[in-house]
Amino acid sequence: MPYCKECGTENEEGARFCQKCGVPLQTTGIVYRRASDWHAGSIVALVFGGLILFVALGLIAGGGVLLWSQTAITDNAGYMNTNAVPLTVSSYAIVQNNVNIQIDNGIGMPMNQNIVSVKITATSNNGKPIFVGIVPPQPAFTYFNGVNIDRIISYNWVPGRMMSSWVPTFQTIPGGAPSNAPTSQVIWVAQASGSGTQTVTWTPSTGEYWVVIMNADGSKGVDANVQVGARVTILSWIGGGLLIGGLFVAMIGVVVIYFGVIRRR
Repeated sequence: MPYCKECGTENEEGARFCQKCGVPLQTTGIVYRRASDWHAGSIVALVFGGLILFVALGLIAGGGVLLWSQTAITDNAGYMNTNAVPLTVSSYAIVQNNVNIQIDNGIGMPMNQNIVSVKITATSNNGKPIFVGIVPPQPAFTYFNGVNIDRIISYNWVPGRMMSSWVPTFQTIPGGAPSNAPTSQVIWVAQASGSGTQTVTWTPSTGEYWVVIMNADGSKGVDANVQVGARVTILSWIGGGLLIGGLFVAMIGVVVIYFGVIRRR
């Protein structure tokens, strides 16, 4: 029962004024406080949305690096090239054998010619026309049977913008001269020959191959600067996919945070 603070009269419950003197009665006030904006749902949304944005950042960064590498460290044709290496032997041919190519076309993947392309460039240093050829092992064994050649057994083919102190190591195979000039053979899957600089552009398929550098007339004493390049077109596909995927995932993260945190306030 409320009591009047002026006259001390006991009044009925709920009375607003004293029934005796008419003075307003003091009642206990109830203060309603707004609940905190942060609750379990908002915290979960913030954490989950933040993780999604973190993943999106990684995808965008990875895609950006791949796309950058396709323009910053490639030539005008999109090839990543090694340094030009001087190769000099007194035999009839320089051979890089056991070149193993393995290309798997998965579901949705482009065909071989859209995945990788190889370029081999040779510049003659002795004034003779140069020959560059790529050949499978079996016909190579037949053509070079009993021929004096030098096989590259150790060399680190590094990208063109990197310095290397490696010196090619050769294994000399004794023998005589080839029966015919390399240009007269039909064993090559790709070849180029002529004076000055010659370039072979090759779309490889799965298998084992030999890379051969010779004088075009098959004569002894080969001296050339050799450069190897590769163009991996699928890296651009992957980079673009990662970039687009990252932007899409980032949009999902923003939506989760907006509706889980900001919109609830």
